Amino acid sequence: MELEFIKDKVYYKIFDRTYTASSGIYSEHKYNDATKIAELRQNISNIESEYAPSKLCILKQVHGNDVVYASGRGQEADGSVTTDANMALSVLTADCVPVLFASADGIVIGAAHCGWKSAKADIIDNIDKMMKAKGATNIKAIIGPSIQQDSYEVDSAYYSNFIADDDAYKSLFVPSKKPGYYMFDLPGYVASKLEKAGIELFLHVAEDTYSMQEKYPSCRRSYNKGEQFSQNILSTIIIR
Repeated sequence: MELEFIKDKVYYKIFDRTYTASSGIYSEHKYNDATKIAELRQNISNIESEYAPSKLCILKQVHGNDVVYASGRGQEADGSVTTDANMALSVLTADCVPVLFASADGIVIGAAHCGWKSAKADIIDNIDKMMKAKGATNIKAIIGPSIQQDSYEVDSAYYSNFIADDDAYKSLFVPSKKPGYYMFDLPGYVASKLEKAGIELFLHVAEDTYSMQEKYPSCRRSYNKGEQFSQNILSTIIIR
C-alpha cells in the first residue's frame, strides 16, 4: 500500500524484503546474465503491476550529483525530478540514504540517492534548484531507511575529509571501539544538508539497513559476511 506524502496528491512506497513479489534486484545496468536479467525484469513488472505508474524511473546511479528530468529507465544520474502525474521516481539503496521530495502543493516531486559522495557533492542543492525551476515552493522531504550510526564505522581519513568542510560536522561522529576509527551518522549528515537548503524534513524512517537483516538488504553487511551483494531497496514517489 502506498502512503500519503502530500494530501490527496503525492504518495510514496518503499519496496524492501517484506515485498514478497520481488527478489530485490532492480538495477538493469549491472547484469549481462540472461537469468538475472529475466529475474530483475520480472521484479520490475511486479512493481509496475501493483503500483501502476505510467512510467517507472529507475536511474543508473553512479554516486555523483547529477539530477535529470525523468523520462523513464536507464538515465545516468543520482537524482530525478518530474511534474508529470503518474510518473514514479525511484531510488536504489542498500545502506545509502534515499531521499524523496515534494513541493507543498504536490506539483513537483524529486528523488535522490544520497550516499556520502553524492550528499557531500551537494546533490540535495541540485534537486532543490531543479524543483524550484519547475515551480516548486515549500519543498518537503522524506529520508528513507539507511545505515545508522551504530553500524557505520569509518576511518580517520574519512573523518578528516568531512571536518575539513565544516568543523560542526564533528557532532556527527563518535569514537569507535576500534582505535583510529569513528561511527558516522550518515542520515544525520543528509538531514543537515536538507536543513541548509531550507527543506523541511517531513519524515525520517530511522531504521538500520545493516542490522535489520530480515527487512533490508545491506551492501556493508554482505561485504562483512563475505556474501555476494545484489539486492536493493526501491524507494518510490509519485504524483497521483
